[in-house]
Amino acid sequence: MTNLQKDNGSYSNSRGELDFNIGEYLLKLKRRWIPALAVFTFTVGTTAFLSSFLEKTYQSEGKILFKKNTTLIEGIGTEADKLESILDNQTPLSTEKVRITSEPVLQQTIDQLKLEDAEGKPLKPKDFEKRLTVEIVGGTDIISLSYKDPDPVTASKVINTLMDVYINAQISSSKSATETAGAFIDKTLPQVKNNLQSLESRLQDFYEKNQIVDLQEEKKILVGELGNLNRQISSVGAELQGKKAQTASLQNQLGLDLNQAVRADQLANTPQVQSIIEQLGATETQLSQERQRFNDNHPVVASLNEKKQVLNSQLQQLIRQYVGAQVSTGLLQGGNNLKENQLERFISLKIEELSLQTEVSALAQYQQVYLNRTKDIPRLEKQEKTLLREVDTARNSFETLLVNKENLAIQENQKTGNAEVIELGQVPEEGSTGRVALMALGILMGLFLSNLTAVLLEMQDRTLKTIPEIKQKFSYQVLGIVPLDMLQEAQGGIVVQREPDSFASEVYRMIQTNLKFLAVKRQPKVILMTSSVPGEGKSTVAANLAAAMAQLGRKVLLIDGDLRKASQHELWQVSNKAGVKDVIAHKTPLAKVVSQPMKQLDLLTAGVIAPNPLALLDSSEMSELVGTARKEYELIIIDAPPLAVTADVLTLSKLVDGIVFVSRPGVVETESAELAQETIANANLAQKVLGMVINGVKPNEFDRYSYHAKYSKNYFSPSGESSPSKTAPA
Repeated sequence: MTNLQKDNGSYSNSRGELDFNIGEYLLKLKRRWIPALAVFTFTVGTTAFLSSFLEKTYQSEGKILFKKNTTLIEGIGTEADKLESILDNQTPLSTEKVRITSEPVLQQTIDQLKLEDAEGKPLKPKDFEKRLTVEIVGGTDIISLSYKDPDPVTASKVINTLMDVYINAQISSSKSATETAGAFIDKTLPQVKNNLQSLESRLQDFYEKNQIVDLQEEKKILVGELGNLNRQISSVGAELQGKKAQTASLQNQLGLDLNQAVRADQLANTPQVQSIIEQLGATETQLSQERQRFNDNHPVVASLNEKKQVLNSQLQQLIRQYVGAQVSTGLLQGGNNLKENQLERFISLKIEELSLQTEVSALAQYQQVYLNRTKDIPRLEKQEKTLLREVDTARNSFETLLVNKENLAIQENQKTGNAEVIELGQVPEEGSTGRVALMALGILMGLFLSNLTAVLLEMQDRTLKTIPEIKQKFSYQVLGIVPLDMLQEAQGGIVVQREPDSFASEVYRMIQTNLKFLAVKRQPKVILMTSSVPGEGKSTVAANLAAAMAQLGRKVLLIDGDLRKASQHELWQVSNKAGVKDVIAHKTPLAKVVSQPMKQLDLLTAGVIAPNPLALLDSSEMSELVGTARKEYELIIIDAPPLAVTADVLTLSKLVDGIVFVSRPGVVETESAELAQETIANANLAQKVLGMVINGVKPNEFDRYSYHAKYSKNYFSPSGESSPSKTAPA
């Protein structure tokens, strides 16, 4: 299926539902046409009566254009008299509309014109407002005002005076607002100025306290200086490590630290040590010479050795006293070159090392100072931004107040508001009573109230009034729809017998055909006809259905099983002296009791009312009666009581092959229909229900829901024209 076909199908369904809903509504309205017509007539009549009291009135109209003064917006004294639209962001026209109809404006207009009511008393503002119409002209900045009065001159005066009063009130309000604004500025300006000066002082103190000239420039300088310091620290640190390596090597050789080396050097330069060193050198020289002459045990050699030991002892004592550590005697007496190459070189390297260490520390301190300053920059920037923002805000406020003060001085000299009368109220030449509008309103109200009455009455009516409502409540196959003929309903009778070629007779033949096709494999031989409540026409349907089947050549027995309120004898106009009661209670043969109102159709009436009908129907004799009839007849139709009245249907249902349910719109109520459904379900009879006949359908509704009705009527009409359907009463 193509999308177009689907769309067409959806459209057809929607169109069908729309037609169905409209048709249902019109049908409900037709059912309640009398009360609806009464309400409509009363409403329109009342309106016509009231309209007769209306007097002729004249209407005068004026217009006001709203704009805004731009002096305060576009500059001091520039375009002071220029007006611009206020629709964008100024006071809405709806607010001005309310101001026009405010009580002070209306009261002042009344006082100026000395307006009076019908009793000669001063007109009240609320009564004045009833005659006044204020509207916003769509798509413009214009408000239209109109006033109705029996006197055309008064109508014109009222409109013009009202517009003057409103504009003067607006000018007065604007002037008052200007004066109030000026007083506010005069009071606020010194405070704002003092606040600005205070904030500027705080900003200056902030710069002085934190030694700030330009934070952004200072940030750049700090970054450069930190880079230089890092490079210097790296360079000096490397040189320091080299010096430390040299001094460590010499210190290991000398076995002295810097202080000991300095004291040793100082000690070597003292006269006492130099004297001992000279004596020690001379002694060693002499000892070397004497050893060439004498052996070690010789007194001269021994004396020199003893002298040498004494001198060494004196020297070591001085070393321990001044140096505090072991010092090689050679360092003290080795001559100037050795001393310069050892002690003095060690001292010089150590001093250079300490100097480099001091330089690194100084550079690190500078680095820390710069780092601390760098860390403070974000905090200082934040404080600076806050102070600058506060200063700028205060300065802007101060400058704005100064500008507004100058603008207010100019505005005080202006005498116009933002409203201008563009059309004065003219004296109307023709008046109007308003009767046409009132009558139109009355007709609309009449239509509304009449329809509302019909809907409310329909809502209060609990009966199932239409075919869709019945089909929705009963989920049974619809075997046929029997139309209602008001004339035939009054006359009574069996339409199939009297007019076998009529359309109504054909309806019953359609019902029997549907029954035939519903049970092709096993045709029901005994059929029970019942309904929810009395008055739905089950007896009439049973009689006409039996007659239709008999006309088709089938031998039919129609049994009136409603022993409490029999009606078949009245429909067929036969005697009811003998019937079901006689066959069961008196053992009367069936052939002697039945009558034959038409060919192929036998009728067994109920007979005289029995004291206990249920006992008779539940007896074995009743079962024998049905069993005997099964052998002699092709079809047995039992006209049973309604489900909601007695339990007879449940008893008779055991003897039948199928049940045909009859329902009539406008008779069965929702509760009764639900009770009938529950009764059938509780008795497990749903499988025996062959279908449903909707009886007593009004011709207009029948034509809408019966597909073949519009064609069959013409077909069965002798003249070929549409004729009303005729059937027995329901």
